[in-house]
Amino acid sequence: MDPLAWQERTAARAAEVLAAEDGVLAVYLIGSMGAGEADRHSDVDVHCVVADEAEEWFRGAWKGLAERIVGPVVLVDDVPGLLGGLAVTPQWQRLDLAAHRRSAFDRFTYDGVRVLHDPGGEFFPDGDQPRVGGQPGEAYWPERAVRLFYYLLGTSAGVRGREEWIVASQGAGALRDLLIELLLAERGVRRAGGVKRLNAFLGAEARKVVEGLPSVAASRESVERYFAAAEAEFTPRARALAERLGVEWPAAYVDATLAHAGLR
Repeated sequence: MDPLAWQERTAARAAEVLAAEDGVLAVYLIGSMGAGEADRHSDVDVHCVVADEAEEWFRGAWKGLAERIVGPVVLVDDVPGLLGGLAVTPQWQRLDLAAHRRSAFDRFTYDGVRVLHDPGGEFFPDGDQPRVGGQPGEAYWPERAVRLFYYLLGTSAGVRGREEWIVASQGAGALRDLLIELLLAERGVRRAGGVKRLNAFLGAEARKVVEGLPSVAASRESVERYFAAAEAEFTPRARALAERLGVEWPAAYVDATLAHAGLR
């Protein structure tokens, strides 16, 4: 059985349903389906270009269109900030359906597109757009991640001083995410794609670093063990990357932070 049978049927049905609507000018897939990287766990991200005057029509019609595309649903809901939303079937197959006004459309917003309907090639003159992001390249300096990592370490001293172990354990996740940003920068990877994929961007060695961090619970011992482990991975790597790239290491900031956080 084709593991992408549902996804492909949904894509074909989306093209059929949406192309028949006068206000819809183009239909395309983004996400893993758009990039040709889908698996049986992938949802289907269907986007379309609509005439400017059809914006309000789509806002009121998209839920009905989604149900015509996927059939019965257990959830259909707007996504804030998006002209459209998401739909979930009883089998927990997922469709994201969104529209963009013609006057605001920019095909270069996307990294990886599969075109389903674009008569005359007005919106995608070159057809499908292959994904180009997410590949290893030249290392770069993740300025924001470095500043924020040490800022969170510094503020954690107050959180731990108040014995707010639940809050501190939440902060552990933020430190992990910033470490991931650093690991991607080491490999020269500028992440592209959905939030449910990371392994391929990190690579085997960096995955081991993240997976090797201790688990964290809402207790003093667990939080302090995690913070120390995250810092022990982050600081040597960030310092080495700064040296490799010729970036000035923020020594005063880092030293003051580590002393304040009780990590030196």
